[in-house]
Parts: sequence; structure tokens; C-alpha cells
Amino acid sequence: MNFLKSVFMAVIVTTLTLGFGTCAMLLSPFDRSGNLVHWFARWWARTLLWTGRIPVRIDGLANVPFDRPCILASNHASAADIPILFGHLPFQFRVIAKDSLFRIPVLGWCMRLAGYIGIDRGSPTKAMRSLRRAAGRLQSGLPVLVFPEGTRSRTGELLPFHNGAFLLAIEAGVPVVPIGIRGSYEILVSGSMGIRPGIDVSICVGPAIETANYSRKERGELALKVQEAVRRCLDSDVP
Repeated sequence: MNFLKSVFMAVIVTTLTLGFGTCAMLLSPFDRSGNLVHWFARWWARTLLWTGRIPVRIDGLANVPFDRPCILASNHASAADIPILFGHLPFQFRVIAKDSLFRIPVLGWCMRLAGYIGIDRGSPTKAMRSLRRAAGRLQSGLPVLVFPEGTRSRTGELLPFHNGAFLLAIEAGVPVVPIGIRGSYEILVSGSMGIRPGIDVSICVGPAIETANYSRKERGELALKVQEAVRRCLDSDVP
């Protein structure tokens, strides 16, 4: 039965991705900003969550500084985090994601059309080039979403944060907004397509952390501070 549920969910995900992705690609020439493609991504995510019967609550949206760009730093416990954030952050943003995702047909093409940034973790030079592209997105006024753990947690526990995104925040002079997602690990464990519906998920957005007083050499300290802020979000529904 679990196998059949996994197959059914895989078919649903594939069908919705092809449907929304094809529409986004066909209409993308009418909006070179990528905003329209991101809008399709948002409704792709909300449809997935509705199909999987996954209720999501979000608290602390007022902590996002909408009057200036910022970096959104979230924990990453399962693949469900992507639709959870896309479906319930009600504003335009761009994503820094591993480069291999951009090679997936339809999904990767849409990510490029939306202006998301691929990062090659195996090459420090290419990774730095990607961070410079992300700085360009910030300068255009759009928030940039990152998963500082670098990969999904296989236990649900918060992993150490990499420093790259925080170097970007310091150099761009933008605040970092911590985000904690609770419940996603229980819905979809890493390496599985078996979804457990009906589990409540909550997103807690914490107060923005200013970076003006940090130097490049202090990016590790900033990473630790943001990690603790994300941990506090995970420990409480209210920031």
C-alpha cells in the first residue's frame, strides 16, 4: 500500500510539474523579469500541498523587511520544504539552489527562466560567481532564499550552516531573515516519496538580523548567529 501511495504521489508531482511548468515556459516571453514564472511556481506548490492534504500556518511575516532586499535563511528537513515555502511566502523572491537541479527537464528550465541562481558546490570559483549573480538579484530589490545547511537533514535535526550566503549578505549589506519550518520532516522523510497527509506544518519567520557591523572575516560568526535564530524559530511557533 505504501508503495502504491508513493507511485501515486510521484505521478501527481510529475503531472503538476509538467502542467504548470509548460504554462510558465509558454508565457515567460511576456514577462522577462521572471515574476510570472515564480507566480506559476507558487500555485504549483499550493496545488501540491492541497493534493497532499498538508495544512500550513505561517507566523512572523511582519519580520520580513519589504522595503529593502534581504536574504531568507531557512532550515531544510525534507523536499517538502520547497513547496511549503513557495506556496506560503506571499511575495516575489529568488532561490539559490544546487546546480544539478537546473539540469532537470521542465523544472530546471523554469528555474532558469525565473532567475533562480544555481551554485556548483564542487568549485569554489564557480560558487563565488553564483554568489555574485545572487548579489545582482539583491540589488534589484528581490529577497533571495537560501538553505544554509547545504543539503536536507536526514534526521530532522538542524545541520551546521555554510558561510557562503552570509558572505553574500555582508558584502551586499542586507539583513538576514531566519525561517524555521516545523513538521516537514514528518511529512516526507529524505529519500522517500511516501507522504503522510494531515500533519500540521508551521513556518516561523524570525526578526531580521542586520549585517552592517560584520566584516568578511566574521561571516562564520554571522552564520552561527543565524543558525541560533533559526533554532529559536523551530522551538517556538511565534517569533
